[in-house]
Parts: sequence; structure tokens; C-alpha cells
Amino acid sequence: AAGGKGINVSRVAARLEHPTVAMGFAGGRPGDEIEDLLHAEQVRTWFTRQRYPTRSNVIVHDDEGKQIRISSPGAEVHLEEVEALEVNIFDLRIPDFLVLSGSLLKGMPEDFYVRVIDSAAKQGIKVAVDVDKELAEIVAAGAYLIKPNKYELERLVNAEIHNERDVLNAAKKALDSGVQVVIASLGREGAILAREDEVWKATPPVVDVDSAVGSGDSLLAGALVSRAQGSSWAEALRLGVACGTATAMTPGTELCHAALIMKILPQIKLEPLAW
Repeated sequence: AAGGKGINVSRVAARLEHPTVAMGFAGGRPGDEIEDLLHAEQVRTWFTRQRYPTRSNVIVHDDEGKQIRISSPGAEVHLEEVEALEVNIFDLRIPDFLVLSGSLLKGMPEDFYVRVIDSAAKQGIKVAVDVDKELAEIVAAGAYLIKPNKYELERLVNAEIHNERDVLNAAKKALDSGVQVVIASLGREGAILAREDEVWKATPPVVDVDSAVGSGDSLLAGALVSRAQGSSWAEALRLGVACGTATAMTPGTELCHAALIMKILPQIKLEPLAW
């Protein structure tokens, strides 16, 4: 399967029949294969070619649901390739959202995401971010939306999170730093969406989890697609959690499918929370 956090967002958006373009680096025969796989899923691509092959990751999954992930570090990219990617990102027409996901490859400047956010802001593009190591810098740079999990949120605010109130306190700190929307992914407990004037929690039904790979990416994709189509943030969160739950029920890297998403959607419990 074509993998990677941003690619997963595009794959789920396409399954929701929303226009999407997958971007990033692609190199060698693995890069060609990624494009072929995405095109087969009706995902448009606009990759920047790199001279070294794209990495392959292996996930070993047993009958009990346990996984071993074998991840290669990825090939180093060169300055001219990074510059080409920056140009390509803004070659397309202004999107509803620009999603920045995953870690930076070796050779990329540490402030790459910050530079992209700055360029996007000048063009009025809303940036949604799902990263780990650079999250604090990205919040300070003015990202529109962040989607941390519990552990990433803890690192962002340098405090442990034990309960719902801790999540809200951490989200408030992120909002005070300039982010407009926080979607905190809480695994089986669902997710909490926080804005300055509203807070929502979406809780999924109890389901049999096969593989959680891509669930967070699916959550983000569903929420952004719903919002881009004009839904409220509450309904966007509901669709996002339905997508994440549906992905957890599929094997390996399969991700969610529209029929299962629609089956789960009415079972998502949506409730407002108070600051």
C-alpha cells in the first residue's frame, strides 16, 4: 500500500469523494509504485522527484493484533529538491486546507514547516498540521489547526495528561499561542475539538480493532473534508471520529471505506464541553 501520514489523508479524502492532491517526495521505483497505487485509488499526485529511492516500511501483524513495525530512516534529500518541493506546494490553486504531516527527511532544514506555514499565511491558506517533533515551533508560527494525540499534546505543553480536564487545559494553551483549532486524538475514547468559543467531544462505539495504522490520519481527513464541504466543526469532528474508527476496524494499512464510515457515523456520541 502507498503509505505515509499525508498520503493517508489524501486516500481517505478520495474515499469520501472529495478532491485531494498528495504531495511530497518520490524517488526511484518505490516512488513510481506509490504514484501507481494512489492513481488506482483515484488520488491525484503532485510529487517532487528525488534522486534516491523512497523508503519502504514493513508492518508485521499477528493473529492477536500485535504489530512489529520495521521503518527505514528514508533517503537524504538535497537542497535543490527541497526548494523544488516548496515551489510545487504553491503551484496548485489555493486549497481549502494544506495538510502538513509526518517527520522531515534528513537534509531538510529544521524550519521547513515553519517556512511553508509563513508562505501559506501570505496567500490566505489554512494549514492543518499533524507532526510531533516540530509541533511547538509550528504552533508559534501560526498553524490554523493541529491534531496531536495525547502524547504529542503532553510534549507540547510540557505537562502530563490524565483526564478530560487536562486535555482542555492543554488545548487552551495551544489556542492562546495562536492556533485556531485543536483536535486532540484520544484513541478508543474518541477525540476532543477545541476552539476559542466551542468545545466538542466525539466518542465512538466499542468496536473490534484490527489495526490502528492510519486511524489518526483518517480522523484528520474526515474532519477536514466535512469542514471543507460546509459542515459545522461539531459535525466535522463526528465524521472524523467515524473515519478513524472505521480505519481501526480494517486490517493492516487498508484504511476506512465509505460504507463502513456511514454505518458508524450515527453511532458517534457528540457532546459539547465547557471550558
